[in-house]
Parts: sequence; C-alpha cells; structure tokens
Amino acid sequence: MREAMRRARAITRLGWLLFLRDFRMRFRQTYLGYFWAVGRVLFSGLPLILVGSSFNLGGDRSKSEYVVYALAGLVAWQIFWDGVISPQWVARRMRRILTELALPIESILIAGGFYALFHAAIYLALIVAALAVFRIPPPATLPLGVLTLPALVFAGVAIGMWFVPLTFVYLDFRYGLPFLSPVLLWTAPVFYAMPESGLLREVNRWNPLTYLIDDPRQWLTVGRSGHEFAFVVCLAIFAVLFSIGLWFYRRAMPIAVERLPQR
Repeated sequence: MREAMRRARAITRLGWLLFLRDFRMRFRQTYLGYFWAVGRVLFSGLPLILVGSSFNLGGDRSKSEYVVYALAGLVAWQIFWDGVISPQWVARRMRRILTELALPIESILIAGGFYALFHAAIYLALIVAALAVFRIPPPATLPLGVLTLPALVFAGVAIGMWFVPLTFVYLDFRYGLPFLSPVLLWTAPVFYAMPESGLLREVNRWNPLTYLIDDPRQWLTVGRSGHEFAFVVCLAIFAVLFSIGLWFYRRAMPIAVERLPQR
C-alpha cells in the first residue's frame, strides 16, 4: 500500500513538472503569453452567445441572464473538452522523449489534467466577472460548482486517454477530434435551453454531457439544478470508462511508442 502511494505521488509530481515544462515552452515566444491559453475559447464562443441572445435561445431568460447562462455552459464544456484533448497535446510534443526515456506513461495523463485545471481556474474567473458585471448575486451553491470542475476534467481525461496511443499510430484521430468537438457541443444545451419537446429534447435527456455541463453551470450561477442524482450517475459512467480506458492506455502506449520514428 505504501509503495503504491509513493509511486502515485511520484507520478503526480512528474506530471506536474511535465505540465510546467510544456506550458512554458508553448508560450515563451509569445507577446501576449498565457492569454492565448483561453483567448481562442472566448473569441469562438462570444459570437455564438451574442447571436443566441438575439434569437431567444435562452428561453424565458433575460439577455443578461442568457449571457451568463451560455458563458457558464461554454466554460463547463471547454473544461471537459480540455480534459479530452490535453493529454494528446502533451503526448504529441513528448514523442521524442518517450522514445528515449522510460517515463511512467500515466504522467502524461496527469500533465494533461493539470493543463485543463489551469484553464478551468481562468474560466472560473470569467464566470465570477460575468456575475459581477451583470449584477447577478452569486448563489450559495457556488463553492459546490467550483468543486465539480475537477470532475469535468476527470470525465474529459476518461475519454481523452483512449485517443493518445491511437494518435501516435493513426493521425486521422488527431485531425478528426477538432471536427468532433462542434458536433458534441450541440448535442447538449450549452448555448440553448433544453426544448420542451421533440427529438432534440430526447437527445439532451439521454446525453450524459447534458448533466455533466448543466449541473455545474447551475451551481455556479443560479443554485440547485434539480437533477443532481443524474450528475452523480454520469460521473459513475465516466469512472467506469476511466477504469477501462486506463487498462487500454497502459497496454496500447508501449506499442504506440515503439511505432514512433526512431532517431
């Protein structure tokens, strides 16, 4: 037991160091620096939010309430998606190191998780700023919403770890993930309120991402969501995916690394 705990701490520390190394290298030659870590999300999401407020996508919400609703939904979605793609980014940039050193491959997942958590801290500041700008009092459930943000990262990593070894062998997965993002984005009520009837409502009802995104959004901006149990069930589903994915990841990564070009 002690040996397992010691190994877990060592892997976590290594993942943290890999995150710091990669993060500094990505932005050291930029003038705006860390702004680029979240700027792309704002510039891609704000037009959709402004359009949605004009077309009444928020249901009976006022324009200011809809902006906060959509922004918080975008933030929750992006934290999840960062958990999906960050391990892949880290792994791709570490290809050469992996062929030369026998690093614990779990540290790549940890580094990707730290990436997503760093972004989550900045996104959280944006939500708090939006509440202040529109004079919406923070709900009592705000601390609970903050605590659920690492759960969004965990859910994202549970999906993303499947793609890490696959992108080493088949670049189609690397190029295909950006196309998958907008498709999944619109299957959950991120920019729109859940319809009262129709096919889209059924898609929303049975989509785990609906509850994974909507519950933290409600806790951060409004209060209780009314479907907390569904959120717990969804996390349990992602926990199962994580367990199976970790088994696959540990077996597939050594094979994928062997197929990388040797120098």
